[in-house]
Amino acid sequence: MPACVIATAGTVNTGAIDDLEAIANLCASEGLWLHVDGCIGALLAIAPQSRTLVRGIERADSIALDPHKWLHAPFEVGCALVRDAKAHLCTFKVTPEYLENAPQGIASGAWLHDFGLQTSRGFRALKVWMALKEHGVAKFGRLIEQDLAHARYLTEQINAAPHLELCLPTSINIVCFRCNPGGLSEPELKKLNIEIMVRMQEAGVAAVSDTSIRGRHCLRAAINNHRTRRVDLDILVDQVASLGLALNAGIVGARN
Repeated sequence: MPACVIATAGTVNTGAIDDLEAIANLCASEGLWLHVDGCIGALLAIAPQSRTLVRGIERADSIALDPHKWLHAPFEVGCALVRDAKAHLCTFKVTPEYLENAPQGIASGAWLHDFGLQTSRGFRALKVWMALKEHGVAKFGRLIEQDLAHARYLTEQINAAPHLELCLPTSINIVCFRCNPGGLSEPELKKLNIEIMVRMQEAGVAAVSDTSIRGRHCLRAAINNHRTRRVDLDILVDQVASLGLALNAGIVGARN
């Protein structure tokens, strides 16, 4: 029998978000555990204007999120939140004689390793705790809104550029697009845009990645850096278009 539903708050490829409220209603009516994969978008919940994008996430039984994205923490720090602390503890807790609790002293406190598989582990949470204490949740929320605004701006610039096309609607901070000068097959468009991406990376212009959605290859701009400015996005659009046109001339010439 089904036991758990996993909903997504921001896919890696495009930033798409499931209808979390509807899925939460289904889980509540059927007695199912609701887990939300929010590694990309869970932290939208602290964005003052955009938190409605993940409405319903507060009803999840567990959530996974990545502080190294919108909390700007270093890598090797992930986070899993579980609503029911007792269920969480009972899942992993083991009590051999050398780990037994005592009424007094150090062993009278909670053993944090009882909440996971590792008995010995690094203090990865410290870097997240210190960032939140230093900057506060509100500041990170404002920076998330800034990234979303930049993604909307980049989308507008792509739609206005004659030789660029948006591959999918922009949901959050991830923009999928490509250069399409016209007259090229899908394999040729893929080859063209990969070359554009590599040249920009090697020149230090922009560190976009790429992906394939429904059979279409596209460039992927994920805006997470709090230092990103609109002028950076203008440079990106200009470079993709100019490199694309120059490289396309070579493709057409080789074909002829």
